[in-house]
Amino acid sequence: MRKILLLSIFIGVLVFTLVASTPLSFILKRSGIIQQGVSWQQARGTAWHGQVTGLAVRGDAVGAVQGDFSLLRMVQGQPGHLLRWSGPSGQGSALAALSGRSIKVRKGRAAVKFDATRISSLFPAQDVSLRLSNVSIDATFEGCRSASGDVSTDALATISAAYGTNWPEVDGSLSCVDGELVISVEGRAADGTRIAATSSLQGNGRLELWDVPDNQTNALLLAGFINEAGRYVYLQRVSNGETVQ
Repeated sequence: MRKILLLSIFIGVLVFTLVASTPLSFILKRSGIIQQGVSWQQARGTAWHGQVTGLAVRGDAVGAVQGDFSLLRMVQGQPGHLLRWSGPSGQGSALAALSGRSIKVRKGRAAVKFDATRISSLFPAQDVSLRLSNVSIDATFEGCRSASGDVSTDALATISAAYGTNWPEVDGSLSCVDGELVISVEGRAADGTRIAATSSLQGNGRLELWDVPDNQTNALLLAGFINEAGRYVYLQRVSNGETVQ
């Protein structure tokens, strides 16, 4: 019995060592992420310790990601890899695990900057920011299964001048809705305007305003908002890769 146990431990350590020493480029090419629109210029190192540079998702430059594996984290029931990301649009980190077609993220955080026109072409071109913390995501290549986390953004505060008003920074949370990763935020401006917004990773979004002062409503209608029983709603959806407003 003792010999069988020792043999099992030896085999386990051997398999783990072989996997850990596998070139990172080999693992990435066979992971299925290329079919999800992920590309990169160079992958160095192994699954144990490696770095990917020139990373892009569906043509959008992401930057570089460094990964370090810890067996202790797995023993503690956490994802084994600590990923650190830095790029032209921000930086962040998370514990992550990829198993088959399943993806698990824990203790994620990020600070991201992007052009407001990525939310809508009607918004003025200027940088806005999004901050994420305490992010936890369970997903497959088919879609998001569960998600949580804290979100805050100055996007609406930055673009509100275009509508002759002063909206606040808003905060909210992450969730999964019909397989999509969704950000939901809300807030209230000093003039009483109440704000609620949702946006998915795929680009679908809804911005809803109510208790809006009368002197601002015309500007909202001209900007493409629809008056739904006193609530001013702006919708954006993505169909066949095309953005529709």
